[in-house]
Amino acid sequence: MPARAAEDLPLSPAQTALFDTPHLANVTGPETLTYDYARTGPESFTDRILVEIKNINPDGTKDMTFDYLTGTHHIAFPAVGDFRGNPLLILVLDRDVAMMATALGMSEAYFRNRIRQSFLDAAVVTETTVSVGGALALARTVVVTPFAKEQRLERIPSLQAKTYAFTLAQTVPGMIASIRIDTPSDAALHAPEFSERITFAGVVK
Repeated sequence: MPARAAEDLPLSPAQTALFDTPHLANVTGPETLTYDYARTGPESFTDRILVEIKNINPDGTKDMTFDYLTGTHHIAFPAVGDFRGNPLLILVLDRDVAMMATALGMSEAYFRNRIRQSFLDAAVVTETTVSVGGALALARTVVVTPFAKEQRLERIPSLQAKTYAFTLAQTVPGMIASIRIDTPSDAALHAPEFSERITFAGVVK
């Protein structure tokens, strides 16, 4: 997902925060980062996501496996190696893109490129605070509405208004405090409001 519109352009603040920051620098040993998952709207459910850090390499990169949701909702993602960032960001976006492409019969590349471009030129980055262990910690939230100006989607205003919010905090292991994806209701298509929230829950050594 991380990419530039042109190789000679510098990374935007949003791209730097999400894809060019060593999120896992504050993880110093093998452990499992746990996240609560909540879906509201059609077929609401709650679940969990595990990012299992298996090995710390000499250069500080990490090797990881994933346990993404459970039971009938489980999604298999391959293990990755030599990562500095938190791959949960990419897993969430890849799953979201696949769901949109399947639902609308469109190319995954189309949605992926629109989201990628929005991180470059349409993201809003704000400072905020989150609660970590009962104490407030400084955080940064990146918000994008990737499809707002897409004429191709003008008959699907709910998708044009779809919003992604990523909150990062240095004091959270893996830095991802939360990820939220919100799609408003669409009266014309008789589609109800839909949202997904992923929230850091803790660490298992």
